[in-house]
Amino acid sequence: MKITMKRRAAAWVVALAMLTGLTACGVSESTSELAGSASQSAAQTVDKDPFGKYEEPITLTAVRYLQDGIEFNEGESLENNVWSREYAETLGINLEYAWTTPQSEYAQKLNVSSASDDLPDLMWVDAAQLKRMVEDDQLADLTQVYADYAAPYTNEVLHQDGGSAMESATIGGKLYGLPHIQSGYGSTDVLWIRSDWLEALRLETPETMRDVLEIARAFATQDPDGNGKNDTYGLGVNKGLIAENNLPYAVLDGFFNSYHAYPSIWITDEDGKLAYGGIQPEMKDALADLQKLYAEGVIDPEFGVKDAVKVSENVNAGKVGMFYGYFWNCSSGWLQDGKMNDPSIDWIAVPILSIDDEPAKAMVPFATTYYTVVSKDCANPEAAVKMYNLVLEKMFGETAQPEVYNSTPENLAVFNYAYSYGEPPMKNLDAQQAVVAALESGDASGLSAEQKNYYDNCVAYEESGDLALWGNYMMYGPDGGLGVINEYVSSGNVVTDNYFGAPTDGMAEKNATLQKLQLETFTKIITGSADVDEFDTYVENWKSLGGQQITDEVNEWLAQR
Repeated sequence: MKITMKRRAAAWVVALAMLTGLTACGVSESTSELAGSASQSAAQTVDKDPFGKYEEPITLTAVRYLQDGIEFNEGESLENNVWSREYAETLGINLEYAWTTPQSEYAQKLNVSSASDDLPDLMWVDAAQLKRMVEDDQLADLTQVYADYAAPYTNEVLHQDGGSAMESATIGGKLYGLPHIQSGYGSTDVLWIRSDWLEALRLETPETMRDVLEIARAFATQDPDGNGKNDTYGLGVNKGLIAENNLPYAVLDGFFNSYHAYPSIWITDEDGKLAYGGIQPEMKDALADLQKLYAEGVIDPEFGVKDAVKVSENVNAGKVGMFYGYFWNCSSGWLQDGKMNDPSIDWIAVPILSIDDEPAKAMVPFATTYYTVVSKDCANPEAAVKMYNLVLEKMFGETAQPEVYNSTPENLAVFNYAYSYGEPPMKNLDAQQAVVAALESGDASGLSAEQKNYYDNCVAYEESGDLALWGNYMMYGPDGGLGVINEYVSSGNVVTDNYFGAPTDGMAEKNATLQKLQLETFTKIITGSADVDEFDTYVENWKSLGGQQITDEVNEWLAQR
């Protein structure tokens, strides 16, 4: 699960890089020339087999970013690894990279290639690039090749989110991209609480949001670590406030959700129209309570300059008693490190709790941020679908070998080498339920290879107490973070992002300004440098600075669906 956490963090970093538009390095050689081997030859006539091998090998040109920290075995490279060999041996497809970049430079370099019409056969694009390249008539229509070549399991996975990911890749009724589907449920908050501090102060696990507020106050004022010093904080907060602004650790999305507020998604209002959650009146109530907590010393007065990594250091140093974050926050690099350093630290995962009598609902963002697209000049567009079939099958299907194709026993993240990568949105939730059932029955015969790995780690932790396995247990075990999310899903206590189209013109032009306005206003209110009523001014400014235009655009999109 360490791998899943890295994948989430990597996706966040790339999304941020897309927004910043960093300068790219120069093009190494002409993509158009490299594309000749695939684009100038006539497409082979083959049976419409999702895993059919070409009689004569084909070569596809591609571009991509390299994930931060990507590593290879000695003698291997992006064009010589377990996935490149699998594509060649099973499908008869050779990948030749026209260029690669670091994550932060990819968007700008692809934009340059697109502007000069110097494109390879295969590309990764975000939603804005997808829309623009379709408008510029640069991409192949994949509607028919997907219908002909998508394996049943691929189609199942790509519709496991209710069809939102595929709909987001469809423009004008035509499919132009293969979504790198992820789990929005994996991006919902749980509340992590120091259970040893609860015991030290003789406090019960919270059942309401009022309980949470009082426990946070107690953690800040009643010396839960017993060192006789006033040196602890009740609620950890990072400077980005919400997950879209920083890594999803010590964020406030879940806090806002407890007040029925949804700061970064589009919700459906009582008239059936889309409305931005960050300007709804429920936000004001949550901000008012955060302001009180800050004034009482429950929140670190320096939170405004501390990112998620810095807050994590404070948490692992025993200075913070609770925070909102993702289910994988207990893994290596995060809470796991603190547990290894001080085994007396204990954490529990608690669901988001309501401030009133209405059930709290967890915010579920739209999780697909990238798509594999094919140049309209590519002679074999179906090859992209075949490659995606192979990735999903080898990683998660009935013949999966995750230790070969996902992460090796030496912890080498070979999934990074696959060209089109996605994962079943319900994969981790299903795994947690399967693991818990196997732990209760003692029968692991029905587990997949990946699930069996989680199960074995849980059993080993229960039997040996090996702290290196604690993070795995706190994700997949009976009381883990994924179990909390499964509760959200089974009870229907979720609110999904109802806009999943390409960025509108207003979003492209105004989103950065509006996000900055929101962050600055919320920070001022929390710290008390602005009155809570400043929220009303923020709402009006948000609308006048482009928010109303965007609202009109997303509702036009809704009307056309």
